[in-house]
Amino acid sequence: MCENNYLSQDEFGAKFGLKKSVVGTYVRGISHPKIEIMQKICEEYRLSLDELVNQDLYLKNKGYNTSPAYGMVSEPQSSDYELEKDALLKTIEAQQITISALQLAIDTLQNKNL
Repeated sequence: MCENNYLSQDEFGAKFGLKKSVVGTYVRGISHPKIEIMQKICEEYRLSLDELVNQDLYLKNKGYNTSPAYGMVSEPQSSDYELEKDALLKTIEAQQITISALQLAIDTLQNKNL
């Protein structure tokens, strides 16, 4: 929850009247929040208790579909994934063109020095 909302453990704890050390025990799985705290978290982030308890909210926030029954994760279904993929492919293509241009410049310089 902290990372998804760009909050430190201290900032997250302050929203719900918790100390940073208490939030840390939740993050490490040493302890779990009381139901009242979970209800406040759900209200703040518009989640159901089922979502809070049974889903990997980090993966869900990144666009992945999670199956709580089996702990399985599938690829993101959002268009953001496709946009990111397209952007990366264009970046790779641009880098390949740059490499080709640099190779041509190196070859030209080597031929001049011969």
